Amino acid sequence: MSVLKGVSQKSASLDTPVKTALIVMLLVICVPQLVIIPLWLAIIAGCILAWILLSLIRPERCPNMPRWGRGVLVAGVILGVLMSAVAAQGLGGLSTLLVAAAVLKTLELKTRRDGWVLVLVACFIAAVGFLFNQSMLAALYGLISLVVIFTALIMMHQGDQNGSLGFRIVIKSAGSKSAVILLQSMPLMLILFLIFPRISPLWSVQLQHSAAKTGLSDSMSPGDISQLARSDDVAFRVSFSTDRPPPPAARYWRAMTYSVFDGRRWSMGKDTLIRTAGNTLQQGDIEYQVIAEPSAHVWLFALDYSVGAPSQGVLSVSDGSYRAGSPLLERINYHAYAEVTRRYNGEPLNERSRYLFVPETGNPKSRALVNQWRKKGMTSEEIIDALFMRFNQHFYYTLSPQRLTDDRIDQFLFSTQEGFCEHFANATAYTLRLAGIPTRIVAGYLGGEWNPYEKYLLVRQYEAHAWVEAWVEGKGWIRLDPTAAVAPERVTQPFDLLFADAPEFMADSPLSAINLQHNLTWLSAGRLRYEALNYSWHRWVLGYHQEQNSLLEEWFGRLNFIKMLLLLFIPVGCVLALVIWWLLRARPHSVSPLDKAAVTMSDTLGRLAPALQRVHGETISQYSRRLKEVLPGLREELEEWHTLYQRVRYAQILSDEAVYYKSSRQLVYKIKRLEKHDIDTDMDVRRSVR
Repeated sequence: MSVLKGVSQKSASLDTPVKTALIVMLLVICVPQLVIIPLWLAIIAGCILAWILLSLIRPERCPNMPRWGRGVLVAGVILGVLMSAVAAQGLGGLSTLLVAAAVLKTLELKTRRDGWVLVLVACFIAAVGFLFNQSMLAALYGLISLVVIFTALIMMHQGDQNGSLGFRIVIKSAGSKSAVILLQSMPLMLILFLIFPRISPLWSVQLQHSAAKTGLSDSMSPGDISQLARSDDVAFRVSFSTDRPPPPAARYWRAMTYSVFDGRRWSMGKDTLIRTAGNTLQQGDIEYQVIAEPSAHVWLFALDYSVGAPSQGVLSVSDGSYRAGSPLLERINYHAYAEVTRRYNGEPLNERSRYLFVPETGNPKSRALVNQWRKKGMTSEEIIDALFMRFNQHFYYTLSPQRLTDDRIDQFLFSTQEGFCEHFANATAYTLRLAGIPTRIVAGYLGGEWNPYEKYLLVRQYEAHAWVEAWVEGKGWIRLDPTAAVAPERVTQPFDLLFADAPEFMADSPLSAINLQHNLTWLSAGRLRYEALNYSWHRWVLGYHQEQNSLLEEWFGRLNFIKMLLLLFIPVGCVLALVIWWLLRARPHSVSPLDKAAVTMSDTLGRLAPALQRVHGETISQYSRRLKEVLPGLREELEEWHTLYQRVRYAQILSDEAVYYKSSRQLVYKIKRLEKHDIDTDMDVRRSVR
């Protein structure tokens, strides 16, 4: 019984090539997790995996870790994971737990069961990565990860056959098999992707998405938006029905309005009316489609003067902006219409007091300036013109303005006279409210980079912008952009070209292609082509589920349960039929090149002497054994020939195939020489065999 137990454990143990493949698999799988897991875990995981790899490659240079050392390491990692789970939000803690569990499992990687556990955990880690990154590069890396996982799995199934071969040969053989398996599964994957319905989850989990780290906020004070100039993260992408973007002066993308002011900070009104989007759309001058990136916020982006209701699931707000029904944890795709010029329909202004409120004290110089304008009897339009004339003559646009302290408006208007868009919007809204003009600040984006390859506009975080809307009797809300009065080039020129030399621009991404393209002109075209591919990926692959129902109904009419079953099972049946045909394609009478070489050798020897020919029903092993009895002088050569056949035919060691063919030719040559030199003895042997 003990002997059987020992044999079972030996057959279940993992050899060095398999262990090495499993460690390499874990390294490949964990690379995308480096931006999610804590830094301390990444360092510990790298050290552990490097130590295990070194112990496998050079065991004499890397002694085994003592049991107490492993215990201390495991306890420390568990404590760190628990502390990280308390601080982390959403699924970031799950990713940390999976990576830590997989890395610690390698410390006891001995049996095939341990290998199975590691492979399953690696599959979970690869799947969790798509919750945080669904880009085209992430998908390609996911396919590579699958090939690596299948390679390790195949090597585990080969077992002891790996020990007699070199690591490169084993990896090449197993890797080619895993790639073939992946290619064979592609048709079924595409069918399921196109047909299988997307079922909404029963619950939602907050994700620590990278896009939530940058973006507009629900409140604003001078300095907030200028911080976004440090980031080149994508905010959203827009395509137009005419395949042409609107002119630069019309590319104002509103996200929200700030109507509440406490003297320092502007914020959104809590009682903003929200209307559910209807089913009818008013035909505007510009039709466009937006793909908004995840932001963990509810506000969406629309051109100024957008009309009608957007796509289903999007809410239209009374201030002209759009909202999502829930925080954006994944990309959203929606359509909208916009007018080139606003058409005022005579609607009254509600809650006028909210748009006129300013603190009763503070900024005495600004109050004196407004009182001076009032004494002159200036109208609302004249006050606006006077303020913008002041901006145009004495002010400067910069990413690094001086810090403002008390009485910020006075300090900005009469002292520093330099700032970013939020400084000008803040001063404009405050001054116009002092003059009795209802005013609000609009936060959004201005501009966008046109991609000529896929015909879409790409808007990044550094293009965040703030402007002002003022209520004028008989005209309604009109857009006022004081930044355009100070720096008209901000409206007409791309932001990255305008501030290419500013040290604050893209300070968080010094190696970004946006920065490098100014010195490497060829990089600009390459970046645009890559962005075009990424846009197509987002639109047609990641956004497919939003168009799936309408697309299937266009192809097959109104869907019901029977049609859905047919759409699912007919393609699957076709794939299974192709697989069966592929398996039956090789007919029983077909002979492999390996067996053809054995038949050729047998026929050649049979022409020398009938006793040397292989008889019907005789296996290679029986034939080799009989030849060794007939030709005892060539016993070693026959044994080598038989061993090579077994290794190539059954162990799939393809590297020995050429050696086998050479051995067959040499064996025939030696037997021919034996026939010539010792024909009498050989004839006696042949008579005895008969």
